[in-house]
Amino acid sequence: MEKVSAFPFFSTGSTEIDRLLGGGFRAGRLTELFGRSNSGKTQLAMQTALMAAKQGTKCLYVDTEGSFRPERLEEMARARAWEVQELLERIVYVRSDSSSEQVELVRSMDSRPATSGCRLVVVDTITRNFTLEFPGRSNLASRQAALNVHLSEMSRDSYLNGRAYLLANRVTFGAVRDVSIGGRTVEQLVHESLMLEKAPGKVKVTRLPSGESVSAQMGTAGVD
Repeated sequence: MEKVSAFPFFSTGSTEIDRLLGGGFRAGRLTELFGRSNSGKTQLAMQTALMAAKQGTKCLYVDTEGSFRPERLEEMARARAWEVQELLERIVYVRSDSSSEQVELVRSMDSRPATSGCRLVVVDTITRNFTLEFPGRSNLASRQAALNVHLSEMSRDSYLNGRAYLLANRVTFGAVRDVSIGGRTVEQLVHESLMLEKAPGKVKVTRLPSGESVSAQMGTAGVD
């Protein structure tokens, strides 16, 4: 109880979303962000990394989509009149193009000088490499099993080392609403999910499974 209560929160950079989350993204947890393309997932993930860096936290940003843009971080920092170079040095960027590389990044995080000490880990997106390497329904069992191992290892690491994991994810179209790729495997292993939906000038963020929602101003840069 003492250990869990001491886990810090990482601000999203949005007062409304922080309030929805009870203070921000909590260390010791896996939080999923899912939504359609251009719904603001990458914007929110990068903004959270920047806010953590501002608080002196070292971050690991794993990019599987090729959507990371350091100039966007620079724009966000300059808009707040923050010193850019110091903040960027606290955000370790790694491009991952295979599921095995993605898994190994987490397993060896503390043994690598570049990533040792990271307390916020962003993966954008969590399922892309797995869906490319295990395509179609014929590979569903293998895909879900590999994803299950990866998420289980992250969940264990988040608790033992007091790390926060922010996992962006794509969606597929369900009968009632969009659902995140990975299905029950992801749903059972993340601690909470946020569904992002684009609206004019805003992003609607719904916290699941509670169903609480809030419209949060993300600005015109909210494109992933």
